[in-house]
Amino acid sequence: MSHKPARYEIRIEGHLAAHRLQAFEGLAVTHLPHGDTELMGRFTDQSALYGLLNWLQDLGTPLVSVRRLQGTDEDDG
Repeated sequence: MSHKPARYEIRIEGHLAAHRLQAFEGLAVTHLPHGDTELMGRFTDQSALYGLLNWLQDLGTPLVSVRRLQGTDEDDG
């Protein structure tokens, strides 16, 4: 399990309003033309990522995909 910060791309079905995601600072929200929403951002650890995924599940939002983006973070050294 990764304990380093990492960037993720999360896709969900439907258009989720950006204001609903205010608690998750730093997420870029893009409404895709075919009706899905793409959430992209940096998570400090797996716990933060699972926090968002659990919140989306509580909303009843269908999850399309979760993808860790490689090579997007600078070395936190």
